[in-house]
Formats: sequence, structure tokens, C-alpha cells
Amino acid sequence: MAEMENEIEEERTAGKVMYNKDIIKSIISLATKEINGVATMNKTSQNPIVKLVRGKNDNGVKVSSNGDEVTIDVYINIFSNANVKEISWRIQENIRTSVQSMMNIKVKAVNINIIDVDFSNQERE
Repeated sequence: MAEMENEIEEERTAGKVMYNKDIIKSIISLATKEINGVATMNKTSQNPIVKLVRGKNDNGVKVSSNGDEVTIDVYINIFSNANVKEISWRIQENIRTSVQSMMNIKVKAVNINIIDVDFSNQERE
């Protein structure tokens, strides 16, 4: 797979399959939000200049590719009563399974970045 500016390309013998990074980010975001203990997604950067440039496109997911593998960074807020180790592992597994099964892309790493803790304790059941 070779990375273009906003697409990931998969070589096949009969042709090419190209994935828009926004689709991959949507799958990752949904897979993250499925896990109990995740309060919300967070912006990938707290830098005001970066926030201004990215605007609404910053959904808490960063995807970078290197050769035929992708590295995924997820930025989240968790509920205060959540077990950080368990939630992180469950998110990593859910993202890896979702991306590899839906898009046939190899996931090299899934990095979980916990940005904030939500003390409202209104975790969904």
C-alpha cells in the first residue's frame, strides 16, 4: 500500500483499491465509541494554531501509513470510573479487528492517548 495525500492504496493483481482516510477514520471512531468507558473523542492536538487549521476535520483519530501497514493514534476522554488498562486494550483490539476485517489493511500499531477524564460518571450501560 502506498499513501497518497488523503488516500491509502492497496495493490491487487487485477487493479487497485483506494481507501479515503476519512472512511478509515470513521471506522476507527465508531470502533472506539463502542467501548464502555469512553466518554468522548478528543482533538488530536491541543495547540490552538493546529486546531484552527484542522477545524472540524480533527475527530480524534490520526492515521499514518508506512508501506503496507498503518499506524493509528486515537485521542479520547474516559469516564472517571473506567479501568484505563482494560479500556485501552479493548479499544486496540476493536480497532484492529474492525479495520483489518472491513478494509483488509494491516494495522501495525494502535496508540491510545487519554487526554482527559470525565467526572460526570454518566457512563452508558
